[in-house]
Amino acid sequence: MIKTKCAMLFLTAALLLFPISVQAQAPKWYEQNRLVAHALGAIEDKKETNSKEAFISSWENGYKVLEADFSLTSDGVLVVRHDFDQDSYYNLEQQVQNGSTDMTASRFLNEKINFKYTPLTATQLFALLAEYEDVYLVTDTKYTDTQRVQAEFSQMVNIAKNMGREDILNRVIVQIYNNEMLNTIKQIYPFENWIYTLYQTPNPNYDEIASFCAANGIDVVTINYEAVKRENLQKLTAKGIKVYAHTVNRILDFKAMLNAGCHGIYTDYIKPYDLDLVNMGKNPLWAGSLMIDQKNIGANFYTIMEEDYIKLRDFAAIVADSQNQFAVEYDSKTNTVQIISGDVYTSIGNEMLLDASQRYITKKSPYNVARDGQNVSIKGYVVDGDLYFHVTELAEALGMKAEKKPDGKGYIITTTIQK
Repeated sequence: MIKTKCAMLFLTAALLLFPISVQAQAPKWYEQNRLVAHALGAIEDKKETNSKEAFISSWENGYKVLEADFSLTSDGVLVVRHDFDQDSYYNLEQQVQNGSTDMTASRFLNEKINFKYTPLTATQLFALLAEYEDVYLVTDTKYTDTQRVQAEFSQMVNIAKNMGREDILNRVIVQIYNNEMLNTIKQIYPFENWIYTLYQTPNPNYDEIASFCAANGIDVVTINYEAVKRENLQKLTAKGIKVYAHTVNRILDFKAMLNAGCHGIYTDYIKPYDLDLVNMGKNPLWAGSLMIDQKNIGANFYTIMEEDYIKLRDFAAIVADSQNQFAVEYDSKTNTVQIISGDVYTSIGNEMLLDASQRYITKKSPYNVARDGQNVSIKGYVVDGDLYFHVTELAEALGMKAEKKPDGKGYIITTTIQK
């Protein structure tokens, strides 16, 4: 009996120390992202704008990791801008006033970049991060003096906390430029993601940097692409560190960086859909099925910010011949997608001006949606010209119910619910 009790105690202790089921860790930001959009990415033909339009355009083009420059205005507000030097005024087509390059927050907010783009304060940038919940932000704060570092990162942390969105800080990737900066920032907040950037380190000792990063949980080192050498990268990668090169805008240079051992690059112009050119492209759609009336029908889904979407015309074709079949029409006068219950769906292939670029450029849907003349609210996106709607919301709007399959590989559609 005593032996049995001892054995049970030992087993209980073992289970506490070594649980049978360990929750899988979420993938690191770099595992699925070879590209970092430099200065929030280029917008049209302009780079380094750090603008709202650049952020949105980069997300639409498929970037999930965006780097932003941060500076303090003359009145101490943290804003998204490379700096307030003469060159920045020139590049952003703004004028120095009264011989001073100082700029207040008020002027910063009220003066367009390149006459057309919207400047961002750190607060406004964090609001975008709250809206686009699959985006990681890489910080480029440039300065290393303790007082400035504390001021900048304290503002970031306070912004997130004041929004009630401290979780956003889990998607902030902090770039440090020397060993001391790590401890300074950790005293402000225990950020999860770090990059050691070497552009401020003359003649870096790669062995020492690799050891420091490995000892402090820093997974990524960034190097100027002109300084990339295989023998130096090997000292970093031997410690499990991923290396990114900056700033790379030619595919041939990108290939050279990969051949030297880089994991990824910072770029202004190379888009996620260009990864096909270096044999890294992937289709963001995933194949599953809809089970309807006990029949499994294949379907492609697009996961956006951890929620599943399906092409409207695919869904219409799948539920055709059921009691919930519907037709789709577009009213250009009211910019409304009209769903007509009971009508037979006929595909003509270009209902919503399909462009089929296969670049998977994704934009929030600008269309109104109505079912039998009544407006309905459904989250939607336009992907390469095709309308995709949230699976469960679309089913509900059509008088059906959609539940995720137990294996996660599609949805079970119940068509007997009527409104």
